[in-house]
Amino acid sequence: MEEAQKAQDDESSSEDWTITFCVIGEACSNIRLLSALEDRYAYECINSEEQVLRTLSETKQLLTKRQLRIYVIESFEESLFYNLKEDENIYIISSELVLTCAEKKIDIPVPRRNRPLYSQHLSSAIICFVGGTRREIQTKFSDIVHYLGGSVRKDYGDQVTHVVSFANLGEKYLTAFNMERSEILTEDWLLECWKERDNRILDVLDNDFIRIYRAKPLHNLNLFFFGAADETEQRHLHTLTLDN
Repeated sequence: MEEAQKAQDDESSSEDWTITFCVIGEACSNIRLLSALEDRYAYECINSEEQVLRTLSETKQLLTKRQLRIYVIESFEESLFYNLKEDENIYIISSELVLTCAEKKIDIPVPRRNRPLYSQHLSSAIICFVGGTRREIQTKFSDIVHYLGGSVRKDYGDQVTHVVSFANLGEKYLTAFNMERSEILTEDWLLECWKERDNRILDVLDNDFIRIYRAKPLHNLNLFFFGAADETEQRHLHTLTLDN
């Protein structure tokens, strides 16, 4: 594991690595993908499960020889993706990322080890989650951020660009609210970002897009009213709560 990590650290600062793109599964049938790779990169198609397993078994040893294999997969929602992700030394990107880079005529970015990269929609975003939720739910949303090229911070700080609130409560939320440096958005923003992951035109960080998902003051809070004078006032308070 230390060897793989050292390889990853060295890789970003040196150009003498041999990189091979391993196209696997359904991606092998994507003619546009293969054409985009053929123009500039070394690649191979791996169709059978036996070939995939053999290639994976060689990955760690190849890293010590400065030979990096980047696996290209069609979808991040198929069983093959989850099986690959179990390997701690894996480097995974999507076919969509390759096609986007080819369209923009830029180099394909090397993903971080065991952090699959689907697109770069959130490449300039540093996100902090607030409001508390179950660990498995937060992990799901953290994965979305990473798949789209963004970063996640456990604590709120000056570098955080966007806050995703599961509920407007807690110390981190109050800090972000009072500092007024970051957009505070609902979790629906990230869900929509993932839904639009193949949309090469949409800028998910654009103000007009973000405005739709700004968290209202009472986002996901449960309020209880005591001592309301009459039914009319209760209805008024109920309406105010729903609007905010």
